[in-house]
Amino acid sequence: MSMNIIRKTLLPLFPVLLISMLLTGCSPSASTQTPAALPVTAVPERTLSEARIVPIRNAALSFPSAGIVDEVIAPEGASVKEGDVIARLKGTDRARAAITQAEVQILSAKKDLDDFIEKSDIARANAELILAKARIELKNARDARDSLDYQQVSGPALDSLRATYYMALKDFKDAEDEYEPYKDRGEKDLERAQYLQKLSNARLAKDKALYNLNKALEMPDPEKISRADARLSLAEAALIDAEATYDKVKSGPDESEKIILDAALKNAEAQLKAARAALEDLELRAPFDGTVISNDLKPGQAVSPIVTVMLGDISAWQVETTDLVEQDIINIQPGDPVTVAIDAIPSLKLPGVVNRIKQMGIASKGDTTYTVFIDLEESDPRLLWNMKAFVAFEK
Repeated sequence: MSMNIIRKTLLPLFPVLLISMLLTGCSPSASTQTPAALPVTAVPERTLSEARIVPIRNAALSFPSAGIVDEVIAPEGASVKEGDVIARLKGTDRARAAITQAEVQILSAKKDLDDFIEKSDIARANAELILAKARIELKNARDARDSLDYQQVSGPALDSLRATYYMALKDFKDAEDEYEPYKDRGEKDLERAQYLQKLSNARLAKDKALYNLNKALEMPDPEKISRADARLSLAEAALIDAEATYDKVKSGPDESEKIILDAALKNAEAQLKAARAALEDLELRAPFDGTVISNDLKPGQAVSPIVTVMLGDISAWQVETTDLVEQDIINIQPGDPVTVAIDAIPSLKLPGVVNRIKQMGIASKGDTTYTVFIDLEESDPRLLWNMKAFVAFEK
């Protein structure tokens, strides 16, 4: 039988044995008197275990790489918040400068990409406008050129001009006939002047009607045709160019150039990430709120990753058992009540509850021991990390 089992079996009987010894061994005539029969009070069977006091959370912190300590911000005993810097290695100024440089590169790369996209949007809008104008101009040039292949006036309009001329010609001849009897009179004769004015107006009307008719019957001027042909050729060429330009920008930014700008931005972001990681490697930060339990770092000291700083959250304490064997652990479940006695403070008894049981046992002195984690329901300011304790598990 192991010593653990012997100890745990005898401990519950210790109060009864102590009472019996006091009753039988303290009287001088105890050897001659017949001891009176005393009722033995039943003591609940309990499992006892050695344990130690630990913070609710704790961590051994160290720098990821070797270096020279530049500054110790949180010495031993200092309270820190999550993210607070405990100590720094030399080189943080260079790391911060690298971060700033990478941030500037990111801003520059983003601006280049934004400008490229914005210019691409403007270029697409301009290309659409130029294409629309080119199509309108081509239509107008074609219409103007087509109009020169025919007489300037045709159909009903030409018939109207002919009728106007023939009526004006008749009016002119009638005016001549009316004027004939008076043409030999003196210039001051009023009747002669009246018919002469009518004849003159008729001639003017006839000549104007004849001019309009002749203009309508004329074919376009060759020079006008040449200019119209040139305008049409230019409009066709402008439309081809506008369509080619629009095809290049209609789908958005040029993909090859955008890939280059995207790569530049990603590279700048990677540089920033690396610079921040380099700074983090130079700073030892608290992963949670707690107290620096041990810190032997000093400025100028050369350190390696094996040099650690102990951090603990001592706002609450847990108890970890150290010697529970297989026969004991099978009777313990999470949620079981316990009583914790502190070896250094005999008068202190604290209630607790089993939080969890570590699933893997450890071989120790011929037995397999399991660790049980216990939450204390009360605390005491005198408790310190790794204080020895005894846990009574009620069965």
